[in-house]
Amino acid sequence: MAEPILAIGKYEIAELVGSGGMASVYRGKVMGPMGFEKAVAVKVMHDEAAQDDELVKMFIDEAKLGAMLTHPNIASVLDFGESGGRYWLTMEYVDGPSLAVLLKANRPKGAGKSKPAMDLDAVGWVTAGILKALDHAHKLKDSKGKAMGIVHRDVSPHNVLIDSAGMVKLADFGIATGTYRSEKTETGIVKGKASYMSPEQASGGKVDARTDIYAVGLTMYAMLTGQSPLADKDSVKIRAAAAKGVAVKDIDDLNCPEPIKKILRKALAVKAGDRYSDAAKFLVDLKKAIPDLEAKGHKALVKLVGKGRQGTRKSTVISSASEITPSHSSSGRGLQILIVAAAILLLAGLVLTMTGTSLP
Repeated sequence: MAEPILAIGKYEIAELVGSGGMASVYRGKVMGPMGFEKAVAVKVMHDEAAQDDELVKMFIDEAKLGAMLTHPNIASVLDFGESGGRYWLTMEYVDGPSLAVLLKANRPKGAGKSKPAMDLDAVGWVTAGILKALDHAHKLKDSKGKAMGIVHRDVSPHNVLIDSAGMVKLADFGIATGTYRSEKTETGIVKGKASYMSPEQASGGKVDARTDIYAVGLTMYAMLTGQSPLADKDSVKIRAAAAKGVAVKDIDDLNCPEPIKKILRKALAVKAGDRYSDAAKFLVDLKKAIPDLEAKGHKALVKLVGKGRQGTRKSTVISSASEITPSHSSSGRGLQILIVAAAILLLAGLVLTMTGTSLP
């Protein structure tokens, strides 16, 4: 259980909003002269986790990458430090729900392949925001101008936040991979949410930007139907299904325009080489398929968020565990690290819906 914290570094702590095996997240604020005040989300490592060198490296890597990722569609990391032996980082405060919560709150009765869970314009706007975030992350270069090879590996509705103005924010690069990492993922290690994994990810193979493209396709599918086509209570069965890929029939049966189905067939191709090579190309096709996407999509999403916020009385946090498991047998210290890492709760949904807040 997380210990009560009143302050850490220069940040005042208001309340605990979520806790997992590796860290806890608090709603906090930083104060300044003449009434200056800024709300932040503060993520603090547990003392036990801080004793594991590998977990500390993961936490530091998350902070370092977050500081480099500056984009309107990415929930940014603002600060990082160590106080009294506690490692912490502060993140952008997002005053709205995760996509997962929005889907659950607004899913119409009978939603599925024959009845869309979200308005197509809103689906397009959210998808476009995710793609813009990934395009920025995938193309990020280091100080020497070398591509960093960043792959999020955990794109899902749980890690997509939507603020009160309808801005889409991709969050939680905690298990992202790239050249910046001091902690490297061993071959055969599976990381991510099983129901949003690509075939190569589910089988412990090599991942790249096209792995995230697949996850965007699954997230888009979930917005259209209410859930991932790989949804199942048994995680082992989900990974097995993910390794085979989404059946074309599942896409063909959707109640949406043919151009959208065509996009999904390409994004969800089993072979990575058959998918969109980058997020920008995906976005081009999306804008062609949904006319006036920027204006109509944004308006549709704001309306949907407003509907979901009606009656909300208190702050909430959405958290979802991402799996870190070996797809093959491991031994020695590597297995010990995996057992500890499997307990990590990646607190993606720092979703604080404030009482009385109204939408523009």
